[in-house]
Amino acid sequence: MKLSLLSFTVISCLLLFSACTPLEDSQNNTPIETSETGPVPENTSSEESSDTDVSREERLAYSLDLGDGKYSDSAQKGYIFSCDTDFHGGGAFQDGPWIEGNVWYPSKKDVSVSGSVLWGNAEFDLHLDGNERIIETNNLPLQHATGIYPIAQSDDAYEYDRNPNSIVEQDISVSLPRNPSLSDAPSCLDRGPIGIMLSGVPIYNALDEGGRDAVAHEIQDSCQGHPQQQGQYHYHSESNCLEDAPAEGEHSALMGYALDGFGIYGKHGEEGTELHTQDLDICHGHTHEIAWDGEIKEMYHYHFTEDYPYSLGCFMGIVPSA
Repeated sequence: MKLSLLSFTVISCLLLFSACTPLEDSQNNTPIETSETGPVPENTSSEESSDTDVSREERLAYSLDLGDGKYSDSAQKGYIFSCDTDFHGGGAFQDGPWIEGNVWYPSKKDVSVSGSVLWGNAEFDLHLDGNERIIETNNLPLQHATGIYPIAQSDDAYEYDRNPNSIVEQDISVSLPRNPSLSDAPSCLDRGPIGIMLSGVPIYNALDEGGRDAVAHEIQDSCQGHPQQQGQYHYHSESNCLEDAPAEGEHSALMGYALDGFGIYGKHGEEGTELHTQDLDICHGHTHEIAWDGEIKEMYHYHFTEDYPYSLGCFMGIVPSA
């Protein structure tokens, strides 16, 4: 993997309507027009996809095990194989009512960071160069808007999460193997990017700075993104704003690339079956035929799931040296 500064030219991204007061564009200080309601992303949660006869009470009773403390210095199914197991706290200010003991209720987590900020200067490029796959992004989402950061005191999210960070444009260039190879043994995940999604946004592992389940505890925007201390906007799980709605009986589409070069796909596997952690290996992947660079190949790949660790638990492939 190679990270370097690039010089980008400004391009337009997919226009989305905003849900915040006028903001200044970071490039030209021009107010960004907003509207009273933000985008309503397609809800791909298991509650909404349930049979219509399922009662609201039954949906609210749907719970997931918390991933708090589920990290290790070795690869284990349902855990993060973390390169760093020395956590010093951070993340959300306090737990929300959707967390009860060792479980949390996704359908009860009805708060997100408000606002819908357009990033007209978002940049993303993906191309092949010999045996390498080159991804270049300026870290701003190409396919959706973001919430307003830092989180304002007037935002309902502030009661639980007081993220003080702003989203900062930052150029990222990643060189991955075009045809990735499996490693002799799984390798650990850093706290920073573990992959790049096709929206141009990095994906981090499922842990917050305190070693807790970031998806359950932290309050992100409506597209499941937020910035860290250096302003890098990122996800910890599949974003509702990236389409993962395959036709009935079909496999999810490619949604991004892990830093070992293998693909990250949505929550649906062969024959359209929704996958869970128990269905996948210790790194949250498996092998079967998939669409890859315009061909059908039998190869390893990762999946998002509804349950912890939500995406990769470790790298199964060989990660290029920096």
